[in-house]
Parts: sequence; structure tokens; C-alpha cells
Amino acid sequence: MKLINKNPFSFKNINEDIEYKFFLLGIFFLASAPFIGTIFLLYPLAKGIIKKRSEIFHDKYNIALIFVSLIMVLKCILSSFNRLNNLEDWDPTLDWIGLVNWIPLFLCFIGFQPYVNSVQKRLVLSKVFIASSIPILISGIAQFFFKVNGPFQLMNGLVVWYQRPIDGGGLTSLFNNPNYAGGWLTLLFPLCLSVLFINRKKRFKIKSIMALVICITYTTCIVLTNSRGAWIGLIVSIPIVLGRITLFWLMPLILILLITILVTFIPNMPLQYKEVMMNFIPEKVFSKFSEIFINLQAFPRLDIWKKSFLFISNRPFLGWGASTFSILYFQKTNLFNNHAHNLFLELSINYGIIVSLIIFLAIFSILFNSYFFIFKTENNLEIINDRSWWAATLIFILSHLYDVLYYDLRISISSWIFIAGLRAIIIKNKFPVNLKKDLIYRFFKSNE
Repeated sequence: MKLINKNPFSFKNINEDIEYKFFLLGIFFLASAPFIGTIFLLYPLAKGIIKKRSEIFHDKYNIALIFVSLIMVLKCILSSFNRLNNLEDWDPTLDWIGLVNWIPLFLCFIGFQPYVNSVQKRLVLSKVFIASSIPILISGIAQFFFKVNGPFQLMNGLVVWYQRPIDGGGLTSLFNNPNYAGGWLTLLFPLCLSVLFINRKKRFKIKSIMALVICITYTTCIVLTNSRGAWIGLIVSIPIVLGRITLFWLMPLILILLITILVTFIPNMPLQYKEVMMNFIPEKVFSKFSEIFINLQAFPRLDIWKKSFLFISNRPFLGWGASTFSILYFQKTNLFNNHAHNLFLELSINYGIIVSLIIFLAIFSILFNSYFFIFKTENNLEIINDRSWWAATLIFILSHLYDVLYYDLRISISSWIFIAGLRAIIIKNKFPVNLKKDLIYRFFKSNE
């Protein structure tokens, strides 16, 4: 079994050392002070793009993102000079503002690869990500158990910790709502599991205890968000990082939970039996999932997705424009909704289905191809942290199938860093086509 080196970095010169320190500082401040974190990240981003400049047009994923960027810019130009929709309450400048959520993040994918191109760098970055969330955990616990409410502001509002009163809802910590808090915590929870696993294998007792306490705190805060998406992400990450052996105890627990909920909806079942079954399930868990089982057709997201497909079919190629969903949905239903609750649909409505397909096919391709390098070896300390990066990327995709958390800068930057890390793994482990075919054959064979 290989061990990760104690000294993970050997920089060629002091300039690279400064770049990397700025990068780590940016990540450290990203969660609690995103404005400050972003400022720190600008310098390493620029230097990373300069380092990769000779390789940019040799990478098919970069070419795909550049092509998508050109389509998005072209769409914005057309909207500015020739109004492409009939929405009176919509301003074409919103299209240009919407680009900020995408093109700079494409640059992050390219520019941050030099800082995540080794196992050691990814492990150190995982620890920085975990450390960056300590303020979120502390503020979340203070909010939920000690009623410490905000908002708190620094630097004339450039740094805001919301700390909203819970009032029967879920933990938000410094985020705007529980879903964002849950999205951030579940994105990083796989990293906590990998660090705990590595410390235990290396027999670091104090570090193992600290990692275990952090994992328990993360789990507690995720549960307290009362976010279905966060709970699902929490469950999904465990077998991916720790291995399929965890399914032997995890799957029975999930089945018992689902069966218990379903049994309570059996017609003519005696009330006393229903009460006994419901006592096994926390009230918040029962209420969150029972509203789906009671009447799936009345589940709000189904109507949102149905309307989203209708909007896309009306303007499939260039879309309606950024931030148009709420206007379109209100016109159709007389109800207000911010977004499509699915990032693929949201992006298709904003910039067209071609843009959305290219972006998501690129991400799925990176996720699929990196799988064969990351999961080909069991219980290897050099690979266990990479499993957590793969799990974080998968959780990012899953969470955006039923919600849109992407517009939070912390979540979008972090997600593209994880994707960049997976791309770096693919580049470092290039192998012949025949070997790739063999691995693909073994993958499908093992899942039969």
C-alpha cells in the first residue's frame, strides 16, 4: 500500500510557491468571505492560464467550452441589437450579466488545473476546503441550538453572514437558505470521509479523532438543514468514498426507512399501527418525503419541469435569455418561481439546448473517464482522496437535477475545481485505447 508523501510539494521557484499560497488562501476564505476569497484566486487563476496557454487548444474539453462561450456571447449580441423574445419585463443586459456565471468558471476549469494536478496537491486542497468550512459549522450550530441570528456584515456589506432565524425551517448558517447550506456541506462531506480514512490507515490517533469530530459535525449540520437534496448527497457519498462494503449496512437502513414511510400510506391501515411506524422516523424526515408519496402528481417540481420543457421547445436553439424563467413561469401560471429547479433545463431556457448539451456532456465525459483511473485500485491511500473528488462532482450533478444551487459563487467555483481535478487525473493517466476498452469491459462486467 502506497503512502502519501509527508512533503507534498517541491516547487521549482519562489513564484510558484506564492501562486499556490494565494490559491490556498482563496479557497480558505471562499466559504466564509467569498469576495475576499475570489480576490485571492484571481492571481493564481491568471498565472495558471498562462502556464496552460500552449495546451489550451489541444484539450477537447477546453475547445468545447470555448465553443460554448462563443455561442453564448453571440446570443447576447443578438439580444442586444435584435430583441429575441417578447418579454416586456426583461432587459437584454441580463444576458451579459448571466455570462458571469459561466465564462469565468470555464476559465477556472482551465487555470486551476496546475494547482490540482497531483495526488498531494488534491489532498492538501481537500484539507483546506474542510478548514474553510469550520466557520460554517460553528455558525450553524450557534444558529440552531443557541438562536444566534443575523445578518452580520463586514466591509460595508461585501461579507454577509445571513444567519436567518430558523422558525421551523432548517439550518442555514451563513448562507441565504438551507438548500445552499446543505449543498455546500454535502459537496465537501466526501473530502471529510477521505481525510478520516487516510488518518486512520496511517494510525494518526489525534488527527483521526479530529477528523471524526469534523465528520460527525458535518453530518449533524447536514441533517439539520432539513434539505432532501443534502440528505441524499450525504448517503450517496459514503459508499463511493469508503467502498461498496458500506452498502451491507447502509442499504438495509435506507430500505427500512422507505418501507416504514410507505407502510403509513396503506389504505385502511389501523391508526395505532401507523403511529407506531411513524415513531421510528424523525418528524422532519417523514414530512419531507411523505409529501412526495402522498400525491406525486401534485409535487411542485413536476409542474415546473413540465413548463420548462414547454419553454425550451418554443425556443430550443438560443433560448429565451438569462433570468427569464421567473417571467415565463409567472405568465403561464400566475405563480412566482426563481428558476427551473434543474440546471440543465435552466441553462437550456437561458441560452439554448445546444449550449446546455455541450456543457453537460463534457462534465459527464470527465466523470465517466476519470472513473477508470480512480476506482481501479482498492484501498490505496493515494487514490482514496481522489474518490472523494469524484464523489463531490457526482453530488454536484445529482443536486442540480432537482435544484439550482450553481448561482452561489462558492458552490460553482468549488464544483469547477473538482471537475478540473478529475480532468488533471485523466491527463496524468493517459493510456492506450486497448487498455481503456479493457477497463470499460471490466466495468460493465463487474456491474452485471
